[in-house]
Amino acid sequence: MPQTPNLIYLVADQWRGDCLGLYRNQHPVMTPHLNQLASEGVSYRHAYADCPLCMPQRMTMLTGKTGSQLRCVKNFKPDNAPEIDPAQTLPARLTREAGYQTKAIGKMHFANHRARYGFEHVSLHPDDYLWWLDEQGQRGTFRSHGLGGNEVYPTAATTEERYYHTTWIMDQAIRFLDQRDPECPFMLFIIFEAPHSPFDPPPPYDRMYDNFTIPSPVEGDWRESEYPATFEARRIRGKYDYMQPEAILEARRRYYGQISQIDYQLGRLIGTLQSKNLYRDTAIAFTSDHGECLGDHGIFAKHCFLESAARVPLILRLPPSMREGTTMAGHDTPTLTADICPTFLELAGLDRDADAEGQSLLHAINRETIFGETPESAMSISQGYKYIYYPAGGIEHLFNVTDDFDDRQNLAQVADLQPIKKQLRQELTTYLRQNESPMVENGELVTLPINVDYQHLRQVNPAACRGPMYGGDGY
Repeated sequence: MPQTPNLIYLVADQWRGDCLGLYRNQHPVMTPHLNQLASEGVSYRHAYADCPLCMPQRMTMLTGKTGSQLRCVKNFKPDNAPEIDPAQTLPARLTREAGYQTKAIGKMHFANHRARYGFEHVSLHPDDYLWWLDEQGQRGTFRSHGLGGNEVYPTAATTEERYYHTTWIMDQAIRFLDQRDPECPFMLFIIFEAPHSPFDPPPPYDRMYDNFTIPSPVEGDWRESEYPATFEARRIRGKYDYMQPEAILEARRRYYGQISQIDYQLGRLIGTLQSKNLYRDTAIAFTSDHGECLGDHGIFAKHCFLESAARVPLILRLPPSMREGTTMAGHDTPTLTADICPTFLELAGLDRDADAEGQSLLHAINRETIFGETPESAMSISQGYKYIYYPAGGIEHLFNVTDDFDDRQNLAQVADLQPIKKQLRQELTTYLRQNESPMVENGELVTLPINVDYQHLRQVNPAACRGPMYGGDGY
């Protein structure tokens, strides 16, 4: 075995934490290769994205710092990007301090979009993928169905599977394994664009779940009186209330198809690693930047701290020679996507950033409370309960995350639970204040008036309609 293991960091975009076949729950997803990785390692059942949005999570994955720490709690443009030293990111440190060859492939979603953030080389989706399609005589086939990147109506890919972006990303990963320098360890960072909307898997995955029972979205007891204004705004702006129940079920069906295609492609990666005698020397982590509500509680996408949006899959598989003598954090440990960066640093023999919230999963984690923040809400999780605060209207949610996996019952007004709610609220307030969040003023969580022009929102939808695809435009 080399002095340090090879590292593969697998990330899916918008993959729910409950959508793994090994959990055998209401989601009938088939993920045989991820099931196998989990069998060889640990699948963390309580893993969260501290800021369930694409760009903040990518910064967290590269630094081990949360969105609150970075003051990066929303998607950004180059002129308001967080201050991150590219020389201190995970790939930069691996190259400089441990001699790693680093490569990133897929949907980076950086700003500017061709930024490398310490990687030696990036094969970028969509840009490089679109140029490749041109070379294959497939110009204009990507998303020629007309749905935009945040539209949630179901459809199918307008390319064959061999031209689909998930397949292209895996092709690039396998090519890297052929072209890498065999004299040094490598770190391969793969971010799939799926199963992010549009829900358009290629054949045969578009019909793979036709004979499966697809679960309907869940509804909480808080829908009528404690429904956040931000949720209602998203429903109206996205026109989710126009979708027929059958369309929502079909969107879920196609979402599962995208998940299975990623998993099946992982079979190619694992097979290549095995054929090159690399698998036994390679550590693999799999996670997602956030989940996907899929119609639960009336909404799609992410942005919030419901389990469907904030909880993510997290699997860590170590090389066999490293498993003995390593006391990894247990599968019930509350974890963050921020934990993968310090874990990989330790595997490479490097110290983690002492200021980062992320902790190495190679040890028992000392973390009593998990926190999260977006501009619309914030959460704290401890002792089996999750507290969520929504400044617009000052709405509070309290869920038992041990027994209520779908946030069905809001316990915020239950008399016996007022002490735990008060504790979680105070801990959240302290955390946000320490990280200079505007959600705290004069030592208290702010309450904002509900000021939503629903008539105007009904008329607009910036996520609708597919625009030009080159240079990141219309993506």
